[in-house]
Amino acid sequence: MKFELTMEDYTIILNALHYYKKVEKRDNFRQYDDKRINMLRDKMAYQLVPSVNSKKSFADDFFID
Repeated sequence: MKFELTMEDYTIILNALHYYKKVEKRDNFRQYDDKRINMLRDKMAYQLVPSVNSKKSFADDFFID
C-alpha cells in the first residue's frame, strides 16, 4: 500500500489521534485505547522517518508478514 501524505496531512492525522484519546469511546470503538493509538502514532512516525536506532522489536511488531 502506498500513500502520498504531506507533512501537513501527517500533522492533521497526528492531532486527530491525540484528541481521539481524550473522548469517550462507545461500542466497538472502545477497543482503540491509549496504548493502541500510541502504537499507531509510533508506526506512522517510523514509516515517515525510519531509523536504524529503532529497536528491532519495535519494527518487528509492525512489519510482520
